Amino acid sequence: MSRRSGFLSAVLAGVILAAPAMAQDVEATGTPGDILGLFDQFVSSGAAATRCVDPGDSLTLRFLSNFQWVSLQATREIGSRRPDASNQEIAAELAARSLEIKTKTHELVRSEGCASESVKTLVRRFLVHSTWKPGAA
Repeated sequence: MSRRSGFLSAVLAGVILAAPAMAQDVEATGTPGDILGLFDQFVSSGAAATRCVDPGDSLTLRFLSNFQWVSLQATREIGSRRPDASNQEIAAELAARSLEIKTKTHELVRSEGCASESVKTLVRRFLVHSTWKPGAA
């Protein structure tokens, strides 16, 4: 693992753990229910990108900014589904979800390689996630 991909993985984990504490400061937008699927897509695309490309600092920072927004919205969605859950329980649920997806994505990269169509699709999704502007029409 390169130094940059290690940094990206560490920051992704930090965003997931910090999301519950920050969720109360973010206005919820988007369609309830869809945000967890989008969270999963961000995790899988980020995991594939850390294994297969060197996106550079600018693209990585844009991806992480967008992932932070998605994580906050996912936190709100889990909180609405589990109103009695603590911030720590919500963070643990997101972290477990993220770990499961990253593990499956890393296994896909190991078994099929970065040149496979399924992995290339995930890497292309990373690029889309990096240039996406949440809330833009």
